[in-house]
Amino acid sequence: MSDAELIRDTAHGPIDVAFVLGSGLAAAIGDAFERTSVPYDRLPSLAFSPLPGHRGEALMGTWGGKRVLALSGRAHLYQGFTPEQVTAGVQLAHAAGARAIVLTNAAGALNPKYDPGDLMLIDDHINLTGTNPLLGERASFVDMLDAYSPRLRAAARKHAKKRHRLREGVYVGLLGPNYETAAETHYLRTIGGDAVGMSTVLETIAARSLGMEVLAFSLITNAAGAQTSHEEVTGVANESAPRLADLIEKILPEI
Repeated sequence: MSDAELIRDTAHGPIDVAFVLGSGLAAAIGDAFERTSVPYDRLPSLAFSPLPGHRGEALMGTWGGKRVLALSGRAHLYQGFTPEQVTAGVQLAHAAGARAIVLTNAAGALNPKYDPGDLMLIDDHINLTGTNPLLGERASFVDMLDAYSPRLRAAARKHAKKRHRLREGVYVGLLGPNYETAAETHYLRTIGGDAVGMSTVLETIAARSLGMEVLAFSLITNAAGAQTSHEEVTGVANESAPRLADLIEKILPEI
């Protein structure tokens, strides 16, 4: 049985919507629906190395009237994985039936108006990872003008309330794993970034190459230019994730 067949069998049918859960976001979103868990070691197509805030399991269930797959834990370039391994979850979700994917991450603010705990609806990105999942045999020319679905972004705006603290802006994807210097933060803000992190952009490129609609959120974990640590990132994400789960639940019927 292939990994996609295992996912469909466990979910009792093809997946409608897939999620990738970022650092510290697994508990709130993963606990928002009745689900069955499959550890990544039963899904050999997924590369994974343990990291705080990432559980390493696939969650299948029904949420908001949709059959969903939530990937709790992702592979990162800075862990030594290839672009193909980093985007294997997107490939698996598509093979399991998903035609839309919701990407989430914990990110640092570049925009000085953003505060820790804010949610940022990603409306565009800048890929500064230095690589691309479509290199080599997978090379294709993918239109990225509306990489983040205008339809789904409109649904997010419609359902957002003041309590969700929703912003909208540009996400900058870096290689990592170190956080940015002061000069780098200034540069990234100057070129148009509102938040910065170490994931998401390659997954978005891969999803668009497969024709999937993409909706993505950053949970802002630290103010622009402030010192931070991974423990602080996951702590703020854990505290703020229930608001993200609440907003996603309202959007789900329209995905």
